[in-house]
Amino acid sequence: MNNQIYETPEQEVVGQKARSGNLSFAKIFFYMFLGLALTTGVAFGVGAILAYKCPDLETFRNVYLGLMIGSAVALIIMTFVINLVFLRGRHSILVPAIIYCVLMGVLLSSFPIFIDWKILGMAFGITSGIFLLLTLIAVISKGNMSPLLMLAFGLFMGSGILILVNLLMRSSTLYWVISFAIFAAMMFITIFDIWNIKKITERGEMSTNLELYCAFTLYVDFIYILIRIIYFLILIYGKSK
Repeated sequence: MNNQIYETPEQEVVGQKARSGNLSFAKIFFYMFLGLALTTGVAFGVGAILAYKCPDLETFRNVYLGLMIGSAVALIIMTFVINLVFLRGRHSILVPAIIYCVLMGVLLSSFPIFIDWKILGMAFGITSGIFLLLTLIAVISKGNMSPLLMLAFGLFMGSGILILVNLLMRSSTLYWVISFAIFAAMMFITIFDIWNIKKITERGEMSTNLELYCAFTLYVDFIYILIRIIYFLILIYGKSK
């Protein structure tokens, strides 16, 4: 008796799309990791140059402020460039994304100078754990995550109003409420982004440029969460250099 099971053409297409989607999902996270590695290397490299090559405090301050302002402005510009290049679909976003990662490293180069390395290590570990948890939630969930995006924008708007109110009240309790509301909004956006990327990969129509753009999106989410975790740890431990 022949027990061999044959796939119908429809089943074969579905299977090919599933395998392609899994591969694309893994590549997206790999590209994100490369971006984070590049940013980390640039941050520590520029930080070391600033700390050891500036002859005096005045020179350090001038160079530092110039780099911070220049990289911040350039990051805003590159954000528009990456989105514009991707939407037009004529060229790869690889070069603009690499430039963005380098600029982010320059902007964050003050971290290894002024913040204790133990805090940086703890922050990266905590952020990685949170990001893994958010990924599991997005991947395992069978429901529609779109409402999370609306909830996140609601939290941002509410936080903006509370910030204005707290300018008058100057309440430390309200300050922490605002901080955690913003942090929650960022995590909701991250869950939605990962869930949306999972849906895109499941369709099996992923291109290299789309993979890079998805990786860039997750990279930005990771960086924002990392910065917020570092901020919380500084407030808790107060061990800045």
